[in-house]
Amino acid sequence: MSLEEKLKEIDEICIKLENADLGLDEGVALYEKGTKIAKECLKELNEVKGKVNVIKKEIDSYKEEDFD
Repeated sequence: MSLEEKLKEIDEICIKLENADLGLDEGVALYEKGTKIAKECLKELNEVKGKVNVIKKEIDSYKEEDFD
């Protein structure tokens, strides 16, 4: 499942949780599912952030050379 799909699912869970007709057990189950998906998203975002930082360090390590 892509990050965008996970975020959409979290949004749908939030909408369901705002529904006053939910029972306690169903609400807890949805909350658990939402937090699990949120953790997956954070893990994925942190991995991407790490890759971006590596690329940035590589770019920053290049020195300007004088052209004669």
